[in-house]
Amino acid sequence: MKALLDLGTNTFHLLIAELKANKIIEHRKLQIPVKIGKGGINTGVITEDAFNRGMDALKQFRTILNEYHFAEVTAYGTSAIRDAANGIDFITRAHNEYGILIKAISGDEEAELIYRGVSHSFEMPAENVLVMDIGGGSVEFIIGNKNTILWKHSYPIGAARLLERFHTHDPMDDTSIIQLQSYLVHNIRLVRDALPEFPCHTLIGSAGSFETLVDVLKDDIQIPDSVIPLSEHATEITLDGFDAFIQLITQLDAKGRAELKGMVDFRVEMIVVAAILMDVVVKRFDITRIIASNYSLKEGMLFQD
Repeated sequence: MKALLDLGTNTFHLLIAELKANKIIEHRKLQIPVKIGKGGINTGVITEDAFNRGMDALKQFRTILNEYHFAEVTAYGTSAIRDAANGIDFITRAHNEYGILIKAISGDEEAELIYRGVSHSFEMPAENVLVMDIGGGSVEFIIGNKNTILWKHSYPIGAARLLERFHTHDPMDDTSIIQLQSYLVHNIRLVRDALPEFPCHTLIGSAGSFETLVDVLKDDIQIPDSVIPLSEHATEITLDGFDAFIQLITQLDAKGRAELKGMVDFRVEMIVVAAILMDVVVKRFDITRIIASNYSLKEGMLFQD
């Protein structure tokens, strides 16, 4: 049995689990919407309020870890922690107060773990796929197949960064949407340039906003057969269903988004910029198949050698 901590820019995750016959058996799972990047993600600092929210979450994790008799435990910190000037202060305090050793992993390491997690959520197709993970601080793109990773890149264009920069009206006005789309097209050129060498038309979205896509389609939009279960941990989304989701999310204000049955509270703010990013990728890269995986970095940690 392992204790896994994924400390993301938006959400801190705790997973206590074990592998049996290559299947994950969960014993305890908790996610806390810390939003450690809020107010400082674009200036490279963890603000005092965010710092304190992070420590409060680690205190909750420590209580659970003690119940399972884990002493020191390793956590992986992603974009907000690795990029912040005071990230080392957060790491030091976490270890001194709670015995939690945070490793600030690189974008490449993050991408590899995400792909490893996603690849265990269902029977991966034989052809190449494009995996995307939309974090708060960074977005990872990985091209691979069921056997190996072929290409990967991590971009500092996560939803928290985009929210602070572009989502200044609610709902977003047309000008802001066009500016965001243009910014994204410019900043994901490396993926576009890699696709001729590693062609693929299937997009697999890793957890987070893609889980919200599935939940809103099932609970609110309810287009028949727009979500197709592939396994216990992966779901296919039709293109019609995807387009309906994008149209709905970009038209609603925060109150309207919060009232959606499939919307969890802590995704109300960032889902709009995340949806626009999804849409740019689907349209620009000629994606014909969309799959949402519930597995991500923390599951990839469990499958590490």
